[in-house]
Amino acid sequence: MSHNEGTDMGSAGHAEERAQISVRLTPDLHAQINARVAETGLSINRTVLQLLSAGLEAERNKKLHLEEMLRRYRECTDPQELQRLGDELGAMIFGR
Repeated sequence: MSHNEGTDMGSAGHAEERAQISVRLTPDLHAQINARVAETGLSINRTVLQLLSAGLEAERNKKLHLEEMLRRYRECTDPQELQRLGDELGAMIFGR
């Protein structure tokens, strides 16, 4: 996907430097992105940028939540709470 929309203006009014990459999508993922483009009316480039940003933010939030749970686990002295936190951490790390 090597769509190039040109240079966007940043919030400070300065041109943002952009990098261009090319990726291969599965047909299913391509169809989902095209559906999102049709739904929002945004360009495919803007749509992919929004999805990537949202995914990266979700990953950051997940990592922060895991770090907070680990901190609470290490500081916990209540055996029942310790068990609950351990179960929740296990589910976060290994899934259910």
